[in-house]
Amino acid sequence: MSDSKILLIIMCKAPVEGKVKTRLMSKYTAAEAMQWHQAMATTVITRTKRLFENVWLAADDVTHAFFNTFELPIYSQGLGDLGERMACLLKQASQYGFEKILFLGTDSPHMLDERLLHATSALDDYDVILGAVEDGGYDLIAMNHAYPALFSNISWSSERVLQQTLSIAKQQQLHCLVLEESFDIDTPEMLDRAKQEGWQIEC
Repeated sequence: MSDSKILLIIMCKAPVEGKVKTRLMSKYTAAEAMQWHQAMATTVITRTKRLFENVWLAADDVTHAFFNTFELPIYSQGLGDLGERMACLLKQASQYGFEKILFLGTDSPHMLDERLLHATSALDDYDVILGAVEDGGYDLIAMNHAYPALFSNISWSSERVLQQTLSIAKQQQLHCLVLEESFDIDTPEMLDRAKQEGWQIEC
């Protein structure tokens, strides 16, 4: 088990048909895309719960039955863009006494344990850790203190997310580590790639 002072916050949408993984619907039905989302989220949540003592689920719908299956604290993502929601959760985490915090999405079920463990252990030497992905974003962000400025003025869902975040971190004089580039699952091709790279699907 890892450092008990670290909090992992998983940003997760409820599995609702037609509302999740819509880019997979070029190949799959809305129901199948929802099932893929559920499988991806289950893998990410199960792995994180296995590796870390403190895990929160940050849900867009805290009443959805899917989230209850994991026996983890469930918090509302709240309102606003992704950055505003993450900043709000960061504030809540700080109020609970957590300084080291890692945000994680559910689009990288193929992520190796080592990537998560490296990100958290590196907080002993860096202020911010970012997991680069091929589309210009990141699959995780870890920080050794609350730095809400990292979530402001970001062009979310664009190829500029990582570079804009690094630029803000530089302005804040934060020492950053960028992990080896990986990828998120957005398209059927990426889904096939994740399975080829060893994603063991958990449903």
